[in-house]
This record gives sequence, C-alpha cells and structure tokens, in this order.
Amino acid sequence: EDRVDVVSRGLLGLTVACARCHDHKYDPIPTSDYYALAGVFASTEMFNRPLNDTVAVEGKGQAKKPQDADHLVRDGQPRDLHVMIRGDVSKEGDLAPRQFLTALSEKPIMFQNGSGRSDLAKAITAKSNPLTARVLVNRVWQQLMGRPLVGTPSNFGKLGEEPTHPDLLDDLAVRFMNHDWSWKWLQREIVLSATYAQSSHADKQKLAMD
Repeated sequence: EDRVDVVSRGLLGLTVACARCHDHKYDPIPTSDYYALAGVFASTEMFNRPLNDTVAVEGKGQAKKPQDADHLVRDGQPRDLHVMIRGDVSKEGDLAPRQFLTALSEKPIMFQNGSGRSDLAKAITAKSNPLTARVLVNRVWQQLMGRPLVGTPSNFGKLGEEPTHPDLLDDLAVRFMNHDWSWKWLQREIVLSATYAQSSHADKQKLAMD
C-alpha cells in the first residue's frame, strides 16, 4: 500500500491508495487499478546484497547483517493479485492483471516484463501521460519559488487545487520532456527567469502608493 501511494502521489499526483477498498470516490480510479499496480510491487522482493566477498551470508546469498549489505528491491516471482473486496484479504474478487491506470491509457497498457517495474516506469514517463511532467515541474517550482503552481502537489485529482498559471505549467512540462527530463535544464530555466529575479520584499513607499 505504501509503495502504491508513494509512486502514485509522488509522480502522478493521484491518490490511488484511496481505491484499495472501493472505487475512488472522486477520481476515475477503480479498485482493480489499485490492485493492478499493487501486483507490480507484490512481484518484487527485498534483497540484502553483500558489500564484498568477506561478508557472511545466509539463505539466497543475502548478507546476515544489514550493515554489511546494499539494500535492493529486485524482481521476485511475477504474480497478479485478486481484488480484495472492501480490502479484506479473506474475500477475493476478480483477478487484476498488472497494468497502468486505465484513466491514463487510451488502451490497456499491460505489464508482462518480469515484475512489471520497467513497464510501469515507461508508462509513467511516456509523453502521452499528461501528469508526470506537470507534477515534477510543480514540485521543483515549489522548492525554488517557495509556493507551487498547484497548491496540492500530491493531488492533481478532482479535489486538488487548480493551477494558478496553467499555461506556464503546461509550457514548462512540455519543454521539460523535450529536454530529456533534465533536472538541470528545468532548474536553470526557472532560476534565470525574470519571475525568479523579482524581489519579494515590498517597498513601503510603493506599497503606500498602491
């Protein structure tokens, strides 16, 4: 649940975890979409890779002591999950094949490559996906400017706030993708702008005139 929530809110600006027990109340995210993404993470495993050949290991070659290892998430046994009716693990519903969110797909984008992590990453960063670039631009803008263009950085859904400057957000998002998702380019573009150069300190005389 935590991984679905972090990925969906952090990169897509959607509260997919709200659909774990029922269809999302406000956004077009059915419960099956939640379990389709959860299946990707259920198909992975944590692995403590030994730092070197002298480290003591145990089952599957993992380091015995966490401090002697690199902590990795790697592909495990691929599997799809059944919808858990009302979130109850003892009440299985229909099988939810691993795939991308239906609301962001013109046609189903199925995940069949191992756990589906690489397929999920490609779907999240596809130019046809309208959200990821906007969400990331908004987060960088917030860090540099102190206030985001969208006041709810982790919720671009129906209950989220409208962008204060939608054309600016769209323009930066498209050019961010066209520059190969370069963080360096995005930060440079913002900090060299006339907007960033403006002072936030008001002159008392000018304020009085206003």
